[in-house]
Amino acid sequence: MPSRAHYKLSFSRSAFSVIELTMVIGVLSLLLAIVLPTIKTVHASALRNRAAAEATALAQAAIHYKSVYGFWPGQLQANEDGTVKLRAGFQAATFIPVIISRAGNTTFKVTASAGAEPVYLDKNEVYRAFRRVGSLQGSLFKPNPLNPKGIHFIDLENESDPEQVARPDPWGRGYILFMGLNPESTFTHTVTFQNGATQVTPVNNTIAFAFSYGPNGENSTNFLYSAGVK
Repeated sequence: MPSRAHYKLSFSRSAFSVIELTMVIGVLSLLLAIVLPTIKTVHASALRNRAAAEATALAQAAIHYKSVYGFWPGQLQANEDGTVKLRAGFQAATFIPVIISRAGNTTFKVTASAGAEPVYLDKNEVYRAFRRVGSLQGSLFKPNPLNPKGIHFIDLENESDPEQVARPDPWGRGYILFMGLNPESTFTHTVTFQNGATQVTPVNNTIAFAFSYGPNGENSTNFLYSAGVK
């Protein structure tokens, strides 16, 4: 009976020395230190571009709404019976120079000339007007009397809930929307920040515009405006 052959397998094992591991970790740390700021910069720029695009979409939606229904979004209020009426802030006004939607940013104010005070919308009145659905009846939503044609003006969050419907900026804050400007005039608004600094911004040749404070919130000195602002 032939004998079995016996084989002895040997493996050559190599391992990183402590010095080599230290060098590898050092190189990786250096690469991360170089790459991470670039990634953060690109991400921050993308968010700013997104905010400007969304502000533009919001202003265009407001203009579209006005062209369809003859009122700016937020001017009308829905009654329980499905009819609509002018909000109290507009009923007694003979001339409204500008409407400012500042949901979530109620400290924002503008300085207006005597007799030309703007009307502020402090809740989500504009987004309620944009909703394609109204109140819930049974398992179905009734039409929204503020948007009876069911037009899709803009993408919304929580569209089925009139109390929560919104369109926040990339940092979770509300956009500020101006409506009703004379396109032939220059409108200047001055903002005073918590640190006492002020910023004066003239806006020309647009009947509606929107902006985000940006990543720094109300302490920002560089607003992200919609297209058309000069």
